[in-house]
Amino acid sequence: MKGLVRLLFLAGAVGIGLFLLRAAPRDVTLVYAVGGSGGRALEVAVEKGGEAIRRAEFHLGEGAPAQVSHRVRLTDGEYVLHLTLKVDGASRRMERSITVSESGTIVIPIEP
Repeated sequence: MKGLVRLLFLAGAVGIGLFLLRAAPRDVTLVYAVGGSGGRALEVAVEKGGEAIRRAEFHLGEGAPAQVSHRVRLTDGEYVLHLTLKVDGASRRMERSITVSESGTIVIPIEP
């Protein structure tokens, strides 16, 4: 009987540990592959469940690299990125969905 109680306690502790591990934020690098040339600006709003989590704004001058990135800490789950790309005075809005399930890099292609 004591062995069964210990086994149930251990299984419960492992279950709680796994739940807490999934709820912990992960280090994620979001890389925006911004195509085109010339002066460009990119505004990013990261949302989860309709709630704004992070915001970022990048200004790319003439001859700037085609990629910009930023590191964020996000919990596991589904996110929506609201992107606004401004090129030569014209704005283009788009959405991209991402899923976070581990730490790492996520590349988001953006065509002008």
